[in-house]
Amino acid sequence: MNTATKCIRGNIARPTRLCSIPLQVSCCTRRYTSAPAPKPESGRREQARRAGGSYTSILATLAVSATAGWAIHEYTDAGTPSVAKPADFVRYAVVKKEEVSSTCSIFTLKPAAGTLIDMDGLYEGRAITSVQFKQPQLQIARAYTVLPPVEEQDPHELRFLIRKEKNGEVSGYLHRLPLGAEVELRGPSVDYVLPENMRKVIFLAGGTGIAPAMQVASKLGQEGDMHILWATRHREDCEGGVSDTVAAQEASGWSTLGWRSLFGIASSDDRRDVSAATGQDANASVAQLEALKQTRNGAVKVDYFVDDEGSFVTPKGVTELLRRNGSERDECRLLIVSGPEGFVKYWAGPKQWSGGREVQGPLGGVLSGLNLHGHQVIKL
Repeated sequence: MNTATKCIRGNIARPTRLCSIPLQVSCCTRRYTSAPAPKPESGRREQARRAGGSYTSILATLAVSATAGWAIHEYTDAGTPSVAKPADFVRYAVVKKEEVSSTCSIFTLKPAAGTLIDMDGLYEGRAITSVQFKQPQLQIARAYTVLPPVEEQDPHELRFLIRKEKNGEVSGYLHRLPLGAEVELRGPSVDYVLPENMRKVIFLAGGTGIAPAMQVASKLGQEGDMHILWATRHREDCEGGVSDTVAAQEASGWSTLGWRSLFGIASSDDRRDVSAATGQDANASVAQLEALKQTRNGAVKVDYFVDDEGSFVTPKGVTELLRRNGSERDECRLLIVSGPEGFVKYWAGPKQWSGGREVQGPLGGVLSGLNLHGHQVIKL
């Protein structure tokens, strides 16, 4: 999730210096050959040379000790990486950039040394979590939601879906980095904790707001049910994505394929027809979303809406979903909104700042005028 850029001038946690001795010491390597014994009058000069050699050896020993001390700090016993505190920045290296669209990529990062972010805090439990990236030149940071791990992913790697925003100070910096470049991260930060009795989730995702939707899908309980409405500006952002349910003609533009009614179930034939019509393979974001759906055995459904194709998430469609999700049982029902600031504001009203923290604020926007049928609205 792309949260608002927060200035951290003056309070950036800097790596603690563990030793004031320089890690690199410049010294001259001396080579000795057989030579006659020094004359008595040159004895003091010879002693000075020997003393200089001793000091060089001491400095070299200290340099090695400092390096060893840093290695001990970076690794615990048996070479196990150490875990940083959430407030401390940690060095990670960019090991892969997978292009999703002309403006969006999935970044894969790996610890550059032996210290890493608390992975259990990122993935375990029911929290939606994010990690802050530092922009070193401007000394600002921005939080991005970590993607759920995929098959064959290194257990220490982190993956993020990041769009290069126009005039984006942090996103522009990240997209300019070459492979192998190092960045500083800190976290995790908890954006929201999913209730234990959560059973029904409607997720309105705009653009890269799909990242926290994937987190929720990966943490959905066995009895949970989730419906994602993903709105993008261009087809390239969700290339290869095929909706799971029927969209209304005015919302989807796909009525010529025989879909029957608002948010009814699309048949497998319908999905094959759409796939043939697009003629494109799924991009990395859609592929991971589809893989998550497979693990949930039908409990997660996704509908795609593309501005360029004239398909939009409509209040009418959301109202129908809210009605269908309504229940008299004692269960938690959520309607989560995630995406660019304007997207969240349009649907649920803006978030607010209070006591130096970003809070939910009152419900506004389109949803404030709908019958929510017992759903709690969460803004991310």
